Amino acid sequence: MLTCKETTELLSKEADEGLNLRESLDMRLHILMCSACRNYRSNVQFLRRACRSAATPDQSPDAAPKDAR
Repeated sequence: MLTCKETTELLSKEADEGLNLRESLDMRLHILMCSACRNYRSNVQFLRRACRSAATPDQSPDAAPKDAR
């Protein structure tokens, strides 16, 4: 079984480049039993979504508040 350190490394790798089948299964098994790593994975996923949405312009300049221009 993976340690928490190994699992967090795989979670980062998963977000960046993906995992092979063995890594994915090992990580998922650890996450099933470790609430701290589940929370870490949730945080990584949240930050990734937040960065993507911040990098994607979805508003026109006219929609921005006047003090933001």
